[in-house]
Amino acid sequence: MSPHDTTMPGGHHHTAAVHHSDEEFLAIVVPFLRDGVTGGEVTLAALRPRRAALLRRALPVTTPVTFLDQADAYATPAATVRHYRDLLTQHVKDGADRVRLVGELDDPGHSTIWSPWARYEAAINELFDDLPLWSLCLYDGRVVPAAVLDDVRRTHPWLVAPGGGQIRSPGFTDPRTFLAEHEPDLTAEGVPSGPATVTLHDPRPDRAREAAQRCASEADLDLPRAEGLVLAVSETVSNALHHGLAPVRVRLWAEPGRVVVTVTDGGAGPADPFTGLVPARRDRTEGGLGLWITHQVCDRVLTRRHDKGYTVALVVGTA
Repeated sequence: MSPHDTTMPGGHHHTAAVHHSDEEFLAIVVPFLRDGVTGGEVTLAALRPRRAALLRRALPVTTPVTFLDQADAYATPAATVRHYRDLLTQHVKDGADRVRLVGELDDPGHSTIWSPWARYEAAINELFDDLPLWSLCLYDGRVVPAAVLDDVRRTHPWLVAPGGGQIRSPGFTDPRTFLAEHEPDLTAEGVPSGPATVTLHDPRPDRAREAAQRCASEADLDLPRAEGLVLAVSETVSNALHHGLAPVRVRLWAEPGRVVVTVTDGGAGPADPFTGLVPARRDRTEGGLGLWITHQVCDRVLTRRHDKGYTVALVVGTA
């Protein structure tokens, strides 16, 4: 299969490309988009500003590529799933036979915490497979950490080979297996390890909401974030009480501009590995809608299974 084959079957074709220079970036992206335009496909690009400008200069002015706001497109994993599903569904309704998308995250493994996005990259192999999408995910091999690139190879069925052409990723892992194995280190991902501002044991949701509101005020969160925090804490605690196992412990840390919350119960967590990225799809008894809402209103959501049960970590704010 050529790197820019226009005869590819339907469904989601998920490809990653690791580039090491601006010239290599353009050598990968320009033919990919140009072939899509030639084939009458919808072509989209969601790139960081510098590379978007680089690509614009390399394309003829009349090339019908739609440039998306990269920061909006990749706000959070759950928001990104919703954004792209809505966008792609509309293009299909408008008559598109296939959509090509090139996208990149903002400094993955550095300014962008990688773990939630590793989960996203694995999950969209299944979550987008009902859509006629060819996505090309770009990673700068000069700055992206090796551990992130290892996950990229595990979460993308196809890779752009050095010098061009596509190869099947030898490290590709079934998405459900990857998600079952991918348990983030919460402390390494920014969850405080010191004494919490507030600790609650088996709290009613209203007590958890009150604690969240106090911490939002102490952290000086703006109103939308404060309201999102209260909603997320309420939903997560309700899920733990109704779908998890006792005991339930809630810890909240208020910092200037940021609140971090962990909710731990003694259960094993949701059986559906995609819970939170999409609304409940099948078994609504697991609280999938509430966790999806939580993912929409928090800046970051992390989950981890461990020997004492299941923990959901919520981060609201950017300090």
